[in-house]
Amino acid sequence: MSSPGGRFAGRVAIITGAGAPDGIGFAVARLLVDEGARVVLGATSDRILARGAELGDTAVGVVGDLTAEGSAKALVDTAVDRWGRVDILVNNAG
Repeated sequence: MSSPGGRFAGRVAIITGAGAPDGIGFAVARLLVDEGARVVLGATSDRILARGAELGDTAVGVVGDLTAEGSAKALVDTAVDRWGRVDILVNNAG
């Protein structure tokens, strides 16, 4: 699914508000993965875990509510623990 030589190859993105399968956040995630990025998807529903799996091993879903203390940190920690950094933030929650 991902393109190792795509425009975003090697980049790591966090995308909030990515839970809806037909929403902007998930569409952006799919485009970034198709262009070689690795993505952390954030959403309030545990359905985000399945959404991440749909995109393969270059994506992971994290359940959280950005109004709750620690949720944003969990997204960053997941990206850094898994891929070493964060290059792109798509703030789509809300």
